[in-house]
Amino acid sequence: MDWRTLPGFDEKYSRITIKEHKTFGGKTIEVLYGAQDENGNPVAPREVGVDGCGRWFGIESNGEYTMFSWQHPACDGGALEFGTDLKDDALQSLEDDMRTKYDLVREAEEASKNASEDAQAVIDEVRSKLDAMKDWRTNKEEEYKERLGRALSRFENSMSHILFNKEQKEKIVEEAKALSESTSWKSAQQGFRELREDWKELGYAGNTNDELWDQFKSFEKQFNENRRNYFDHLDEIHAAAAEAKEKLVAEAREVASNVKNWKSAGDKMNELMEQWKAAGRAGRETDDSLWEQFSEIRRNFFAERKEFFNQRNAEIKEAVARKNELIEKAKEYAANKNFSKEITEKMKELDVAWKAIGFAGKENNDRLWEEFKAAKNEFWDAKREDNTRRFQEIIDRKNETIKNLRNEIEELEIKEYETENFDTIRSYQRRAEEKKEMIDSLQKDIEDLQSRLSK
Repeated sequence: MDWRTLPGFDEKYSRITIKEHKTFGGKTIEVLYGAQDENGNPVAPREVGVDGCGRWFGIESNGEYTMFSWQHPACDGGALEFGTDLKDDALQSLEDDMRTKYDLVREAEEASKNASEDAQAVIDEVRSKLDAMKDWRTNKEEEYKERLGRALSRFENSMSHILFNKEQKEKIVEEAKALSESTSWKSAQQGFRELREDWKELGYAGNTNDELWDQFKSFEKQFNENRRNYFDHLDEIHAAAAEAKEKLVAEAREVASNVKNWKSAGDKMNELMEQWKAAGRAGRETDDSLWEQFSEIRRNFFAERKEFFNQRNAEIKEAVARKNELIEKAKEYAANKNFSKEITEKMKELDVAWKAIGFAGKENNDRLWEEFKAAKNEFWDAKREDNTRRFQEIIDRKNETIKNLRNEIEELEIKEYETENFDTIRSYQRRAEEKKEMIDSLQKDIEDLQSRLSK
Protein backbone atom coordinates (compact mmCIF):
# COMPACT_ATOMS: atom_id res chain seq x y z
CA MET A 1 0.00 0.00 0.00
CA ASP A 2 1.50 3.40 -1.01
CA TRP A 3 1.23 5.81 1.95
CA ARG A 4 0.80 8.73 -0.48
CA THR A 5 -2.66 7.42 -1.38
CA LEU A 6 -3.93 7.41 2.25
CA PRO A 7 -7.45 8.87 2.59
CA GLY A 8 -7.19 12.45 3.89
CA PHE A 9 -3.41 12.60 3.36
CA ASP A 10 -2.05 16.06 2.75
CA GLU A 11 1.71 16.36 2.55
CA LYS A 12 1.54 20.01 3.71
CA TYR A 13 0.02 18.94 7.04
CA SER A 14 1.96 15.72 7.63
CA ARG A 15 5.21 14.62 9.18
CA ILE A 16 7.13 12.01 7.11
CA THR A 17 10.17 10.19 8.47
CA ILE A 18 12.20 7.98 6.04
CA LYS A 19 15.27 6.09 7.30
CA GLU A 20 17.73 3.81 5.50
CA HIS A 21 17.71 0.30 6.95
CA LYS A 22 20.83 -1.72 6.12
CA THR A 23 19.54 -4.96 7.62
CA PHE A 24 17.08 -5.57 4.79
CA GLY A 25 18.50 -3.09 2.25
CA GLY A 26 15.51 -0.75 2.16
CA LYS A 27 13.87 2.06 4.10
CA THR A 28 11.46 2.40 7.02
CA ILE A 29 8.73 5.00 6.59
CA GLU A 30 6.60 6.65 9.29
CA VAL A 31 3.83 9.04 8.23
CA LEU A 32 1.85 11.15 10.76
CA TYR A 33 -1.14 12.88 9.16
CA GLY A 34 -4.77 13.97 9.60
CA ALA A 35 -4.29 16.17 12.71
CA GLN A 36 -6.98 18.88 13.30
CA ASP A 37 -7.45 21.81 15.70
CA GLU A 38 -10.51 22.35 17.90
CA ASN A 39 -12.32 23.87 14.91
CA GLY A 40 -11.62 20.91 12.64
CA ASN A 41 -8.98 22.64 10.57
CA PRO A 42 -5.91 20.63 9.42
CA VAL A 43 -2.74 21.31 11.37
CA ALA A 44 0.77 19.82 11.56
CA PRO A 45 0.72 16.60 13.63
CA ARG A 46 2.51 16.45 16.96
CA GLU A 47 1.87 13.02 18.49
CA VAL A 48 -0.52 10.18 17.88
CA GLY A 49 -3.40 10.28 20.31
CA VAL A 50 -2.87 13.95 21.23
CA ASP A 51 -4.18 15.95 18.29
CA GLY A 52 -6.12 13.13 16.59
CA CYS A 53 -3.49 12.45 13.96
CA GLY A 54 -3.10 9.03 12.31
CA ARG A 55 0.06 7.00 11.79
CA TRP A 56 1.08 4.83 8.82
CA PHE A 57 4.22 2.73 9.35
CA GLY A 58 5.90 0.36 6.87
CA ILE A 59 8.88 -0.26 4.63
CA GLU A 60 9.98 0.35 1.08
CA SER A 61 12.16 -2.12 -0.86
CA ASN A 62 12.72 -2.43 -4.60
CA GLY A 63 10.18 0.38 -5.13
CA GLU A 64 7.42 -1.55 -3.35
CA TYR A 65 5.76 -0.49 -0.11
CA THR A 66 4.71 -2.91 2.61
CA MET A 67 2.44 -1.67 5.41
CA PHE A 68 3.16 -2.95 8.90
CA SER A 69 0.57 -0.87 10.82
CA TRP A 70 -1.98 1.90 10.10
CA GLN A 71 -3.60 3.95 12.88
CA HIS A 72 -6.38 5.87 11.16
CA PRO A 73 -6.72 9.52 12.24
CA ALA A 74 -9.57 10.43 14.59
CA CYS A 75 -11.43 12.14 11.77
CA ASP A 76 -11.39 8.80 9.88
CA GLY A 77 -12.62 6.70 12.80
CA GLY A 78 -9.30 6.01 14.54
CA ALA A 79 -9.24 2.28 13.69
CA LEU A 80 -5.97 0.31 13.86
CA GLU A 81 -4.98 -2.04 11.02
CA PHE A 82 -2.00 -4.36 10.53
CA GLY A 83 -0.43 -5.35 7.21
CA THR A 84 0.93 -8.71 8.42
CA ASP A 85 0.01 -11.42 10.91
CA LEU A 86 3.02 -10.33 12.95
CA LYS A 87 1.30 -7.04 13.88
CA ASP A 88 3.61 -4.81 16.01
CA ASP A 89 6.43 -7.37 15.79
CA ALA A 90 6.71 -7.18 11.99
CA LEU A 91 9.84 -5.04 11.81
CA GLN A 92 11.61 -7.04 14.51
CA SER A 93 10.68 -10.31 12.76
CA LEU A 94 11.92 -8.88 9.46
CA GLU A 95 15.26 -7.96 11.01
CA ASP A 96 15.56 -11.38 12.71
CA ASP A 97 14.76 -13.17 9.42
CA MET A 98 17.37 -11.12 7.55
CA ARG A 99 20.05 -12.01 10.08
CA THR A 100 19.04 -15.69 10.03
CA LYS A 101 19.06 -15.79 6.22
CA TYR A 102 22.48 -14.14 6.17
CA ASP A 103 23.83 -16.75 8.58
CA LEU A 104 22.30 -19.63 6.55
CA VAL A 105 23.75 -18.35 3.28
CA ARG A 106 27.18 -17.98 4.91
CA GLU A 107 26.86 -21.54 6.21
CA ALA A 108 26.05 -22.79 2.69
CA GLU A 109 28.97 -20.82 1.22
CA GLU A 110 31.40 -22.34 3.71
CA ALA A 111 30.03 -25.85 3.10
CA SER A 112 30.28 -25.42 -0.69
CA LYS A 113 34.05 -24.98 -0.39
CA ASN A 114 34.39 -28.66 0.58
CA ALA A 115 32.57 -30.82 -1.96
CA SER A 116 31.48 -33.96 -0.12
CA GLU A 117 28.44 -35.93 0.94
CA ASP A 118 28.56 -34.18 4.35
CA ALA A 119 28.62 -30.78 2.69
CA GLN A 120 25.69 -31.84 0.52
CA ALA A 121 23.70 -32.64 3.66
CA VAL A 122 24.48 -29.19 5.10
CA ILE A 123 23.47 -27.43 1.90
CA ASP A 124 20.24 -29.43 1.64
CA GLU A 125 19.38 -28.49 5.22
CA VAL A 126 20.10 -24.78 4.53
CA ARG A 127 17.90 -24.80 1.45
CA SER A 128 15.11 -26.50 3.39
CA LYS A 129 15.27 -23.87 6.15
CA LEU A 130 15.34 -20.99 3.66
CA ASP A 131 12.37 -22.40 1.74
CA ALA A 132 10.39 -22.57 4.97
CA MET A 133 11.01 -18.89 5.85
CA LYS A 134 8.85 -15.93 4.87
CA ASP A 135 9.76 -14.09 1.68
CA TRP A 136 9.74 -10.33 2.46
CA ARG A 137 10.72 -9.46 -1.14
CA THR A 138 13.58 -7.23 -0.03
CA ASN A 139 16.87 -6.23 -1.66
CA LYS A 140 18.88 -8.23 0.82
CA GLU A 141 16.89 -11.39 0.10
CA GLU A 142 17.63 -10.98 -3.61
CA GLU A 143 21.30 -10.53 -2.76
CA TYR A 144 21.26 -13.66 -0.56
CA LYS A 145 19.56 -15.69 -3.28
CA GLU A 146 22.25 -14.68 -5.77
CA ARG A 147 25.03 -15.56 -3.33
CA LEU A 148 23.39 -18.92 -2.56
CA GLY A 149 22.98 -19.62 -6.28
CA ARG A 150 26.67 -18.96 -6.95
CA ALA A 151 27.67 -21.18 -4.03
CA LEU A 152 25.42 -23.99 -5.21
CA SER A 153 26.71 -23.72 -8.77
CA ARG A 154 30.31 -24.02 -7.56
CA PHE A 155 29.39 -26.88 -5.29
CA GLU A 156 27.47 -28.80 -7.97
CA ASN A 157 30.37 -28.45 -10.41
CA SER A 158 32.77 -29.78 -7.79
CA MET A 159 30.42 -32.60 -6.86
CA SER A 160 29.97 -33.62 -10.50
CA HIS A 161 33.76 -34.02 -10.78
CA ILE A 162 33.85 -35.98 -7.53
CA LEU A 163 31.01 -38.26 -8.61
CA PHE A 164 32.72 -38.85 -11.94
CA ASN A 165 35.99 -39.67 -10.18
CA LYS A 166 34.19 -41.97 -7.78
CA GLU A 167 32.48 -43.83 -10.62
CA GLN A 168 35.76 -44.24 -12.51
CA LYS A 169 37.65 -45.41 -9.43
CA GLU A 170 34.92 -47.93 -8.63
CA LYS A 171 35.42 -49.33 -12.14
CA ILE A 172 39.17 -49.49 -11.54
CA VAL A 173 38.54 -51.43 -8.32
CA GLU A 174 36.27 -53.88 -10.19
CA GLU A 175 38.94 -54.39 -12.85
CA ALA A 176 41.53 -54.91 -10.11
CA LYS A 177 39.27 -57.53 -8.52
CA ALA A 178 39.10 -59.42 -11.82
CA LEU A 179 42.86 -59.19 -12.31
CA SER A 180 43.51 -60.45 -8.77
CA GLU A 181 42.02 -63.82 -9.75
CA SER A 182 43.98 -64.09 -13.02
CA THR A 183 46.75 -66.63 -13.51
CA SER A 184 48.05 -64.86 -16.63
CA TRP A 185 50.77 -63.39 -14.47
CA LYS A 186 52.56 -61.19 -16.98
CA SER A 187 49.50 -59.57 -18.56
CA ALA A 188 47.77 -59.17 -15.17
CA GLN A 189 50.81 -57.44 -13.68
CA GLN A 190 50.87 -55.04 -16.62
CA GLY A 191 47.15 -54.50 -16.08
CA PHE A 192 47.73 -53.40 -12.49
CA ARG A 193 50.42 -50.93 -13.65
CA GLU A 194 47.99 -49.37 -16.10
CA LEU A 195 45.23 -49.17 -13.48
CA ARG A 196 47.58 -47.33 -11.11
CA GLU A 197 48.34 -44.77 -13.85
CA ASP A 198 44.61 -44.33 -14.50
CA TRP A 199 44.07 -43.81 -10.77
CA LYS A 200 46.72 -41.09 -10.58
CA GLU A 201 45.11 -39.15 -13.41
CA LEU A 202 41.81 -38.98 -11.54
CA GLY A 203 41.18 -36.47 -8.76
CA TYR A 204 39.50 -36.67 -5.37
CA ALA A 205 36.51 -39.05 -5.13
CA GLY A 206 34.82 -37.81 -1.97
CA ASN A 207 34.47 -39.59 1.37
CA THR A 208 34.99 -43.01 -0.23
CA ASN A 209 38.31 -42.09 -1.84
CA ASP A 210 40.52 -43.73 0.81
CA GLU A 211 38.23 -46.76 1.08
CA LEU A 212 38.40 -47.35 -2.68
CA TRP A 213 42.18 -47.00 -2.65
CA ASP A 214 42.43 -49.56 0.16
CA GLN A 215 40.29 -51.97 -1.87
CA PHE A 216 42.46 -51.50 -4.93
CA LYS A 217 45.65 -52.16 -2.94
CA SER A 218 44.14 -55.25 -1.30
CA PHE A 219 43.36 -56.78 -4.71
CA GLU A 220 46.82 -55.94 -5.99
CA LYS A 221 48.32 -57.50 -2.86
CA GLN A 222 46.19 -60.63 -3.32
CA PHE A 223 47.40 -60.95 -6.92
CA ASN A 224 51.07 -60.58 -5.89
CA GLU A 225 50.65 -63.20 -3.15
CA ASN A 226 48.97 -65.59 -5.60
CA ARG A 227 51.77 -65.09 -8.12
CA ARG A 228 54.49 -65.57 -5.52
CA ASN A 229 52.78 -68.67 -4.14
CA TYR A 230 52.39 -70.05 -7.67
CA PHE A 231 56.07 -69.77 -8.52
CA ASP A 232 57.11 -71.05 -5.08
CA HIS A 233 55.13 -74.25 -5.70
CA LEU A 234 55.43 -74.44 -9.48
CA ASP A 235 56.56 -78.10 -9.60
CA GLU A 236 53.70 -79.19 -7.35
CA ILE A 237 51.26 -77.17 -9.41
CA HIS A 238 52.50 -78.70 -12.68
CA ALA A 239 52.25 -82.20 -11.22
CA ALA A 240 48.69 -81.56 -9.94
CA ALA A 241 47.67 -80.08 -13.30
CA ALA A 242 49.16 -83.05 -15.18
CA GLU A 243 47.29 -85.50 -12.97
CA ALA A 244 44.03 -83.61 -13.42
CA LYS A 245 44.45 -83.46 -17.21
CA GLU A 246 45.29 -87.15 -17.45
CA LYS A 247 42.01 -87.90 -15.67
CA LEU A 248 40.18 -85.59 -18.08
CA VAL A 249 41.71 -87.44 -21.06
CA ALA A 250 40.49 -90.74 -19.58
CA GLU A 251 37.00 -89.33 -18.90
CA ALA A 252 36.77 -87.91 -22.42
CA ARG A 253 37.74 -91.29 -23.89
CA GLU A 254 35.06 -92.99 -21.73
CA VAL A 255 32.37 -90.51 -22.82
CA ALA A 256 33.29 -90.89 -26.51
CA SER A 257 33.25 -94.70 -26.41
CA ASN A 258 29.96 -95.14 -24.52
CA VAL A 259 27.51 -92.74 -26.10
CA LYS A 260 23.88 -93.39 -25.21
CA ASN A 261 22.57 -89.90 -25.78
CA TRP A 262 24.51 -87.59 -28.08
CA LYS A 263 23.15 -84.39 -26.51
CA SER A 264 24.03 -85.30 -22.91
CA ALA A 265 27.37 -86.74 -24.10
CA GLY A 266 28.12 -83.44 -25.89
CA ASP A 267 27.23 -81.48 -22.75
CA LYS A 268 29.58 -83.69 -20.73
CA MET A 269 32.37 -83.21 -23.28
CA ASN A 270 31.94 -79.41 -23.04
CA GLU A 271 32.02 -79.67 -19.26
CA LEU A 272 35.31 -81.54 -19.47
CA MET A 273 36.65 -78.76 -21.67
CA GLU A 274 35.82 -76.18 -18.99
CA GLN A 275 37.56 -78.35 -16.39
CA TRP A 276 40.59 -78.55 -18.71
CA LYS A 277 40.79 -74.76 -18.86
CA ALA A 278 40.58 -74.54 -15.07
CA ALA A 279 43.21 -77.26 -14.47
CA GLY A 280 46.15 -74.89 -15.05
CA ARG A 281 49.51 -75.47 -16.70
CA ALA A 282 51.36 -78.77 -16.44
CA GLY A 283 54.56 -77.67 -18.14
CA ARG A 284 54.94 -77.08 -21.85
CA GLU A 285 55.89 -80.58 -23.04
CA THR A 286 53.37 -82.35 -20.80
CA ASP A 287 50.65 -79.86 -21.72
CA ASP A 288 51.25 -80.29 -25.45
CA SER A 289 51.19 -84.11 -25.21
CA LEU A 290 48.03 -84.28 -23.10
CA TRP A 291 46.29 -81.64 -25.19
CA GLU A 292 46.99 -83.56 -28.38
CA GLN A 293 45.28 -86.64 -26.88
CA PHE A 294 42.38 -84.68 -25.43
CA SER A 295 41.71 -82.62 -28.54
CA GLU A 296 41.87 -85.67 -30.84
CA ILE A 297 39.24 -87.46 -28.74
CA ARG A 298 37.04 -84.35 -28.89
CA ARG A 299 37.48 -83.90 -32.65
CA ASN A 300 36.53 -87.52 -33.35
CA PHE A 301 33.60 -87.34 -30.93
CA PHE A 302 32.12 -84.19 -32.43
CA ALA A 303 32.66 -85.49 -35.97
CA GLU A 304 30.70 -88.66 -35.11
CA ARG A 305 28.02 -86.60 -33.38
CA LYS A 306 27.69 -84.39 -36.42
CA GLU A 307 27.31 -87.46 -38.64
CA PHE A 308 24.68 -88.86 -36.28
CA PHE A 309 22.62 -85.69 -36.32
CA ASN A 310 23.00 -85.31 -40.09
CA GLN A 311 21.66 -88.84 -40.55
CA ARG A 312 18.88 -88.28 -38.03
CA ASN A 313 17.90 -85.01 -39.71
CA ALA A 314 17.73 -86.81 -43.05
CA GLU A 315 15.51 -89.51 -41.50
CA ILE A 316 13.30 -86.88 -39.94
CA LYS A 317 13.03 -85.04 -43.25
CA GLU A 318 12.00 -88.28 -44.97
CA ALA A 319 9.53 -89.07 -42.15
CA VAL A 320 7.97 -85.62 -42.53
CA ALA A 321 7.57 -86.11 -46.28
CA ARG A 322 6.02 -89.59 -45.87
CA LYS A 323 3.64 -88.42 -43.16
CA ASN A 324 2.57 -85.48 -45.32
CA GLU A 325 1.75 -88.01 -48.06
CA LEU A 326 -0.42 -90.00 -45.63
CA ILE A 327 -2.15 -86.79 -44.51
CA GLU A 328 -2.97 -85.87 -48.12
CA LYS A 329 -4.27 -89.43 -48.74
CA ALA A 330 -6.49 -89.25 -45.63
CA LYS A 331 -7.81 -85.87 -46.74
CA GLU A 332 -8.55 -87.30 -50.18
CA TYR A 333 -10.54 -90.25 -48.73
CA ALA A 334 -12.47 -87.88 -46.45
CA ALA A 335 -13.27 -85.49 -49.31
CA ASN A 336 -14.47 -88.26 -51.70
CA LYS A 337 -17.01 -89.56 -49.12
CA ASN A 338 -16.61 -93.09 -50.43
CA PHE A 339 -17.25 -95.42 -47.49
CA SER A 340 -16.96 -98.71 -49.26
CA LYS A 341 -15.31 -101.68 -47.58
CA GLU A 342 -12.26 -101.27 -49.83
CA ILE A 343 -11.76 -97.58 -48.97
CA THR A 344 -12.43 -98.26 -45.29
CA GLU A 345 -9.66 -100.88 -45.25
CA LYS A 346 -7.32 -98.45 -47.02
CA MET A 347 -8.10 -95.87 -44.35
CA LYS A 348 -7.14 -98.37 -41.64
CA GLU A 349 -3.94 -99.18 -43.52
CA LEU A 350 -2.95 -95.50 -43.28
CA ASP A 351 -2.82 -95.85 -39.47
CA VAL A 352 -0.54 -98.86 -39.74
CA ALA A 353 1.71 -97.01 -42.19
CA TRP A 354 1.83 -93.94 -39.91
CA LYS A 355 3.06 -95.98 -36.92
CA ALA A 356 5.71 -97.65 -39.09
CA ILE A 357 7.21 -94.31 -40.16
CA GLY A 358 8.28 -93.31 -36.64
CA PHE A 359 9.38 -89.95 -35.17
CA ALA A 360 9.28 -86.88 -37.43
CA GLY A 361 11.17 -84.40 -35.25
CA LYS A 362 10.19 -82.35 -32.22
CA GLU A 363 9.08 -79.34 -34.26
CA ASN A 364 6.87 -81.29 -36.70
CA ASN A 365 5.75 -84.54 -35.07
CA ASP A 366 2.82 -83.24 -32.99
CA ARG A 367 1.65 -80.84 -35.70
CA LEU A 368 1.63 -83.57 -38.36
CA TRP A 369 -0.21 -85.94 -36.03
CA GLU A 370 -2.92 -83.33 -35.37
CA GLU A 371 -3.38 -82.80 -39.14
CA PHE A 372 -3.53 -86.55 -39.77
CA LYS A 373 -5.93 -87.10 -36.88
CA ALA A 374 -8.19 -84.27 -38.12
CA ALA A 375 -8.37 -85.85 -41.61
CA LYS A 376 -9.08 -89.31 -40.14
CA ASN A 377 -11.77 -87.95 -37.83
CA GLU A 378 -13.42 -86.23 -40.75
CA PHE A 379 -13.55 -89.55 -42.64
CA TRP A 380 -14.77 -91.68 -39.71
CA ASP A 381 -17.30 -89.07 -38.57
CA ALA A 382 -18.73 -88.93 -42.08
CA LYS A 383 -18.74 -92.73 -42.29
CA ARG A 384 -20.66 -92.97 -39.01
CA GLU A 385 -23.15 -90.42 -40.28
CA ASP A 386 -23.53 -92.41 -43.51
CA ASN A 387 -24.01 -95.68 -41.58
CA THR A 388 -26.55 -94.02 -39.33
CA ARG A 389 -28.49 -92.78 -42.31
CA ARG A 390 -28.41 -96.16 -44.07
CA PHE A 391 -29.33 -98.11 -40.93
CA GLN A 392 -32.18 -95.73 -40.24
CA GLU A 393 -33.47 -96.19 -43.77
CA ILE A 394 -33.38 -99.99 -43.30
CA ILE A 395 -35.16 -99.67 -39.93
CA ASP A 396 -37.80 -97.43 -41.49
CA ARG A 397 -38.36 -99.95 -44.31
CA LYS A 398 -38.60 -102.85 -41.87
CA ASN A 399 -41.07 -100.90 -39.70
CA GLU A 400 -43.11 -100.22 -42.80
CA THR A 401 -43.04 -103.96 -43.66
CA ILE A 402 -44.14 -104.84 -40.09
CA LYS A 403 -47.00 -102.38 -40.42
CA ASN A 404 -48.09 -103.96 -43.72
CA LEU A 405 -47.79 -107.47 -42.24
CA ARG A 406 -49.96 -106.50 -39.31
CA ASN A 407 -52.57 -105.13 -41.68
CA GLU A 408 -52.45 -108.39 -43.64
CA ILE A 409 -52.84 -110.44 -40.43
CA GLU A 410 -55.82 -108.29 -39.48
CA GLU A 411 -57.40 -108.95 -42.89
CA LEU A 412 -56.77 -112.72 -42.53
CA GLU A 413 -58.42 -112.71 -39.11
CA ILE A 414 -61.45 -110.95 -40.55
CA LYS A 415 -61.66 -113.46 -43.39
CA GLU A 416 -61.35 -116.27 -40.83
CA TYR A 417 -64.53 -115.12 -39.11
CA GLU A 418 -66.36 -114.71 -42.41
CA THR A 419 -66.04 -118.39 -43.46
CA GLU A 420 -67.09 -121.61 -41.85
CA ASN A 421 -64.91 -123.82 -43.98
CA PHE A 422 -62.40 -125.46 -41.65
CA ASP A 423 -59.72 -125.97 -44.28
CA THR A 424 -60.02 -122.34 -45.32
CA ILE A 425 -59.82 -121.21 -41.69
CA ARG A 426 -56.71 -123.33 -41.13
CA SER A 427 -55.20 -121.83 -44.28
CA TYR A 428 -55.83 -118.30 -42.98
CA GLN A 429 -54.38 -119.19 -39.60
CA ARG A 430 -51.21 -120.69 -41.08
CA ARG A 431 -50.69 -117.66 -43.24
CA ALA A 432 -51.21 -115.34 -40.20
CA GLU A 433 -48.69 -117.37 -38.14
CA GLU A 434 -46.14 -117.11 -40.94
CA LYS A 435 -46.58 -113.32 -41.04
CA LYS A 436 -46.22 -113.11 -37.24
CA GLU A 437 -42.96 -115.02 -37.47
CA MET A 438 -41.82 -112.60 -40.13
CA ILE A 439 -42.71 -109.68 -37.79
CA ASP A 440 -40.69 -111.24 -34.94
CA SER A 441 -37.73 -111.68 -37.27
CA LEU A 442 -38.02 -108.09 -38.51
CA GLN A 443 -38.21 -106.73 -34.94
CA LYS A 444 -35.06 -108.62 -34.00
CA ASP A 445 -33.36 -107.13 -37.03
CA ILE A 446 -34.49 -103.66 -35.95
CA GLU A 447 -33.22 -104.17 -32.40
CA ASP A 448 -29.86 -105.30 -33.76
CA LEU A 449 -29.62 -102.27 -36.02
CA GLN A 450 -30.61 -99.89 -33.22
CA SER A 451 -28.00 -101.47 -30.96
CA ARG A 452 -25.33 -100.90 -33.60
CA LEU A 453 -26.47 -97.27 -34.02
CA SER A 454 -26.12 -96.57 -30.30
CA LYS A 455 -22.47 -97.68 -30.25
